[in-house]
Amino acid sequence: MNETEQMASLFFPQMASFQFHALLLSLLCFSLIAVSTATGLRGLEVGVDLDLNSLLDACNSGNYQTINIGFLVSLGNAQTPEINLTAYCNPTTGDGCTKFSQQIKSCQALGIKIMLSIGGGAGKYDLNNFTEATNFSTYLWDNFLGGQSNSRPLNDAVFDGVDITNDRSSWDNWSKLGEELRKLYEKQGRKFYLSAAPQCSSLDSSAHSIPQPGIFDYISVQFYGDNLVCQYLNDRLDGFWKSWNMWKTFRAGKVFVKMLAAPKAEGLGYIRPDVFRTEVLPELQQSSKFGGVILSSEDLKEGYSSEINPKVCGSVGAESQSANEMAVFPMGNSYGGQRGFRSCRGSCVII
Repeated sequence: MNETEQMASLFFPQMASFQFHALLLSLLCFSLIAVSTATGLRGLEVGVDLDLNSLLDACNSGNYQTINIGFLVSLGNAQTPEINLTAYCNPTTGDGCTKFSQQIKSCQALGIKIMLSIGGGAGKYDLNNFTEATNFSTYLWDNFLGGQSNSRPLNDAVFDGVDITNDRSSWDNWSKLGEELRKLYEKQGRKFYLSAAPQCSSLDSSAHSIPQPGIFDYISVQFYGDNLVCQYLNDRLDGFWKSWNMWKTFRAGKVFVKMLAAPKAEGLGYIRPDVFRTEVLPELQQSSKFGGVILSSEDLKEGYSSEINPKVCGSVGAESQSANEMAVFPMGNSYGGQRGFRSCRGSCVII
């Protein structure tokens, strides 16, 4: 047993696997708007949460730029983590996850970033102290990122980063996890990303309820659920804008708006697409901190993104730009002429 595996056995007794629940897909097709700022460009990204039987099918669709596989839960408090990838693979039956890990690498070859989401969803997860956070960062690094281990659940697949969703407890230990991951990231020449998904009401609480500023490349704020104080409610956007105006000052690369895409979620933060298109999006686009929008999995059935994309693609009045100039992701990644980017003139063509 190597040093990493010994640490894992101490931190998570009988550690063998993790449990995954949802697949977060960020739509590749987004508009880049020319503005009079130092950067000159900013974008709108639309994403969804869903389960897919074939990760590679999603990547080959040309619709996605970032795929967050999550959630990794059942961690901390000396729990025994489990992996449940029944829709994709079964790591307990021989070479069960080889195909899935190959799909991850194939997606990455297309220029698509594959992120690992931890926390969130069902299950028990928490980090009790800085020691647990530090030990867990080492395990994540060696088993899912750029390190080495004989027990990597997805074999030699290497994620492009980690997304932390914390709905339950103080962010202090999770921010420590991010801080330790950042130190490990810096040891590699390859770029790894770090993101956080706090609830929209977190800024109304104490400093312990929000991610530590300056650690994360970007954040995606959850504008839904039980946080009625900061949601679209009774056809009013007051709470939404109050929260957004605070979050847009947060010290992170970009701030994404995470929303529900299903009408059945009305009253839980669901914003009708016509309202979002005409009343919300134009205002969001005025901020250089706005990174984009992430929609829940219902988008695939409801077509929410299709209803807001015409607004995203059209009537901006920006001058035309080359494919390479257009292909700049809000986090700073450059994908050159990858397909799926839409022009600022609103033609919504595949480049």
